[in-house]
Amino acid sequence: MNKIELKKNQIDHRAKDCIFREDGYIEGIYFIQQGNVKIVSKGAAKKEQIVRLATDGHVLGHRGNGDDKYPISAIALTDTVVCFIDNNTLNEVFINNPNVAIGLMMFYSRELRKSEIRLKYLMQMNVRERIAEALLLNKEVFGMDEKNKSLNVPFSRQEYADMTGTRVEQVGRELAKFEDEKLIIRNSQSQIKLIDISGLKQIIKKYGTEQYTEQG
Repeated sequence: MNKIELKKNQIDHRAKDCIFREDGYIEGIYFIQQGNVKIVSKGAAKKEQIVRLATDGHVLGHRGNGDDKYPISAIALTDTVVCFIDNNTLNEVFINNPNVAIGLMMFYSRELRKSEIRLKYLMQMNVRERIAEALLLNKEVFGMDEKNKSLNVPFSRQEYADMTGTRVEQVGRELAKFEDEKLIIRNSQSQIKLIDISGLKQIIKKYGTEQYTEQG
């Protein structure tokens, strides 16, 4: 811990800043001290796909550790503070404290399992279920205002489309249906209140999404 304290580099990012970019050379990993981040990957025709959401205490860039380039990008959704640890320092810590290496390995394993489960369920879900799942995952990771029920981190329709593998038009239609069913209220194009969380959970009840929405 003393070595990490001496070597760490704290970096402030504004909302929409790119913390690191896909295909950029790997220099280390990042720990979120405060803030909210989306992890994205570009597929065919450079279409962006949101593959993970991260917040306080989460690790960024670990999927690329040991390779030449990052396979993903990390973009700040809100003002964010990250702690950067370079690869040399990290490797030295691993050598001198195997418990840290084992702990990070277990973290990798849990993250991989969560990603596998979510991908499996998304492939089985229809558009309605995907959008409900995305709203609930946003709430689980970033939270919501308990008084007015607004999601703490508003997503655009494009971001929900990128998160669910759907089109912006499909997202708009499903959100309108949810509003008609009094499951949500939209104050604007991106600000959403979750009025009936149990109703949203009922839509995806059969999938057991709590296996990957639980944080830790």
